[in-house]
Amino acid sequence: MGNDFKSRANGLKPRERIESLGSAASASAEELLAIILKTGAAGCDVMELSRRLIDAFGGIEELVRTDLNSLKAVVTDYNKRNPSRKISGLGRVKILELTAAFELARRGYGIKRNLNEPIGSVSVAAELFASVVRNDAEQECFLVLPLDGKKRPLSEPLVVALGTSNVVSIHPRDVFSVAVKWNASAVIVAHNHPSGNIEPSKEDMSLTQRLCEAGKVIGIPLVDHIIIGALDYYSYAEHKLI
Repeated sequence: MGNDFKSRANGLKPRERIESLGSAASASAEELLAIILKTGAAGCDVMELSRRLIDAFGGIEELVRTDLNSLKAVVTDYNKRNPSRKISGLGRVKILELTAAFELARRGYGIKRNLNEPIGSVSVAAELFASVVRNDAEQECFLVLPLDGKKRPLSEPLVVALGTSNVVSIHPRDVFSVAVKWNASAVIVAHNHPSGNIEPSKEDMSLTQRLCEAGKVIGIPLVDHIIIGALDYYSYAEHKLI
């Protein structure tokens, strides 16, 4: 009888199956996400929307680590690269609901790294940024890490911009709007070089100077700008350029 019960449950839709079995463990990641999303769009039903969204992040693990701005940026980039397989039906409300659900999951099950310790060295900060940037990333992304008065992270590194394989466009307001939102006392920023070459470009040097100046005006200093490579990193602070 137990097997018959499971067979009947497997033929149900995700919501009904979870209710029938009394557990969500039997549902796939796509099905669980579909339950949260509720509906899809024309030409992209809710299950297909779930699959595309997970594919955009390279897996459910990376998806649940995302925040609001990262989610928007990745979806926009995915749609540009996949015009025939766009993520449709993901409006403002659904994005906010997903962001809230992912944050709740991180808080409840400890997916977040331990953010209670101060950033005591550049290597710790670099490792934190590297945990967000995928090793096989083919485009540059720019991240911000807001810090409290004791240099403890107020969140995981937040993606504020995505670029091409060799450049990412960023404005100081993109950085310090995040800092203000988190009521940060200081910030560390970083971006990756998909080429693996960690030497800063002229544009990197100019941007860092502008960020330093903006931080002084706003009263939220820039602690460091780190360039993440495949195997190493470059720190402006270590090179005494900040």
